[in-house]
Amino acid sequence: MRTDQLMTIQISEKSFEWLKSKYTAVDTMNAEVYRTFLAEDCQLMFGNNPIVQCNNEIIGGIKHFWDTIGGLDHSFKSILGYDHHFAVEALIDYTRNDNQIVSIPCVTLIERNNEGLATFVKIFIDITPIFQY
Repeated sequence: MRTDQLMTIQISEKSFEWLKSKYTAVDTMNAEVYRTFLAEDCQLMFGNNPIVQCNNEIIGGIKHFWDTIGGLDHSFKSILGYDHHFAVEALIDYTRNDNQIVSIPCVTLIERNNEGLATFVKIFIDITPIFQY
């Protein structure tokens, strides 16, 4: 996870640290660490897939997706909003299973509860280029 191209940030330092840690878990493909950032009843919308309704289902889906790629690395561009509801603009470098890297823009909306856990994560992305050989 990189922040060297981050142009705008509107959340507190504490929330920014939370966000960086969450994306470090994603970029290292560590599902159990990622789980610690989610409320038990968290919902996830990923691209045009149906909304996933709970923490365990989210982790299962993420593990399945990670099995189809060689890796990923987020580079933040902008973070807009407030500590409990914000949008993250990023460029994601996906390593395909043939070791080619595909860069895809993404915007993620994150809603958090009073405990700071994600209650809804909405990922707006088209991952089709990852699987076009």
